[in-house]
Amino acid sequence: MQFNMKIPAILAACFLFAVNGSSAAELTQTDLFVQGEGGYHTYRIPALLVTQKGTLLAFCEGRKNSRSDTGDIDLLMKRSTDGGKTWSNQQVIWDDGPNTCGNPCPVVDEKTGTIWLLLTHNRGDDNERDIKTKNSKGTRTVWVCKSTDDGQTWSNPVEITDSVKKPEWGWYATGPGVGIQIKHGPHKGRLVIPCDHSFEIAGDAEGQTAIQYASHSFHSDDHGKTWKLGGVISARMNECQVVELADG
Repeated sequence: MQFNMKIPAILAACFLFAVNGSSAAELTQTDLFVQGEGGYHTYRIPALLVTQKGTLLAFCEGRKNSRSDTGDIDLLMKRSTDGGKTWSNQQVIWDDGPNTCGNPCPVVDEKTGTIWLLLTHNRGDDNERDIKTKNSKGTRTVWVCKSTDDGQTWSNPVEITDSVKKPEWGWYATGPGVGIQIKHGPHKGRLVIPCDHSFEIAGDAEGQTAIQYASHSFHSDDHGKTWKLGGVISARMNECQVVELADG
């Protein structure tokens, strides 16, 4: 599922509101993040989540200077406690100076109420092309933070790269979109995060390598205390979303 917009001018959310108490519903669109406003050139990579208390949390990347995937990018959020009729001012969850903080992928633990937010990070002067070919100054790393007060405040991000990324992988992205908590079957309660990554494959007779992308997931069976790498779908896969089948 592709969430990136070709012309990322506005990130909007749509909600259903009852009309005059009747069973009919009206579709209402609200512009949440508008290009050029709020101190950011462009907003991209949206994710929308409903908490246990019914609060709506809208996440996205705030790209400071351009629409590029590279550079000074912050992780932002807005909250609505009235079903999307009104929204808070945008809140900065993670700002690491000139570096890239993004790819928000939230998930709610329905047992504890904790909201987990999975993220990725890289140096602002590295780009995807160099990261996937291992010619960058740094690499793409994976992080997690949490909120225990319905999204009002957030913990500092903690790195979990070693647990969920193989050393041979280059590019890496959590989401885009949301994670899920499995409701049925032997893995009931498991938190699952959809992701993608790049990897090298054997090339031609001259020894040239090629880069392909794959989808994968990682998960937690202890309510977010630890995270483990899950299954991989390869190759010629990329950004993805995860759903639960009826049997878990």
